[in-house]
Amino acid sequence: MQLLISNLNKLTTASHIVALLGPFGLVTSAILRMNLKNGYSEGIAVVEMGFEAGHRVISKLNNIRFMNYYIRVEETTYANNLVRIK
Repeated sequence: MQLLISNLNKLTTASHIVALLGPFGLVTSAILRMNLKNGYSEGIAVVEMGFEAGHRVISKLNNIRFMNYYIRVEETTYANNLVRIK
């Protein structure tokens, strides 16, 4: 399952994302969109993990406070480098 995590703190790293989602299941991929000019996160990550673990993450972590920001977690698909929300 692919998850879109948005409204992330600009200081968030892929390691932060993996540490946050790790207790729910194996994270097979975590891609954090970065601003190339300043090197900070743009506040969006696409994460791949198992189907059941993904649903647990959505139900437990959507709208929680993480690094002083309320994050949004939802299922997504992506193709041709475009993120689409289901």
